[in-house]
Amino acid sequence: MTGRGRGPDGAARARILVEASRLFAVRGFHGTSTRDIAAAVGIRQPTLYSHFPSKHAILAALLDADLRPALSRVRTALDLEATPAARLHALLVADVSAILSLPYDVRGFYNDEVLDLLELDEQSRLREELHTLTARLVGLGIDSGEFLDEDPAFVRGAITGLTLQAVSERGPEPAANPAPTALRIADFVVRALLADRRHLPRIQKASDTLVGTVASAANPGEPE
Repeated sequence: MTGRGRGPDGAARARILVEASRLFAVRGFHGTSTRDIAAAVGIRQPTLYSHFPSKHAILAALLDADLRPALSRVRTALDLEATPAARLHALLVADVSAILSLPYDVRGFYNDEVLDLLELDEQSRLREELHTLTARLVGLGIDSGEFLDEDPAFVRGAITGLTLQAVSERGPEPAANPAPTALRIADFVVRALLADRRHLPRIQKASDTLVGTVASAANPGEPE
């Protein structure tokens, strides 16, 4: 595929994605043109089109850099042999660390109006699947009695809100040390859900043994 690899084409493609993400965060998707992106990168518009056929394709690649690895992580968490609370804690640590480490300005990624566009139908489907699987993991904790009887969809929404808040606080650059924020969110969510909060230290310890497996399920680098 054009623009892949470590040569000049790959570097140009990576630069397009970084600069586009920053413009989308500041101006919005609809307020940014391919001419704007090309100018920010320091290339001509036809050169940009040799890497991406459209502005929608750029945003799709940016979304894929987050969504596809996240889906691999939640599928892995669901398959692990551990309590649902430990698996959810490990998933949150891995997920938040990953999104805070992305080289792109994630603040402009998730706009419901944009995700309703036909050109981003696949990314919208991926996000819905991610939400469904995350809620399923929460539901396992409720069924087991580990978690309070809360609506899994509500919990999933709260997780999304906390993650987006962390992304907003991160700003345009990757976090130098995402671990403290990731652990804080994981602890907060699981503590709020637990039927018996005295079990949190045990869950944290179990989570420590799972995070590496969940995180290694996908390495979010440059989108394909």
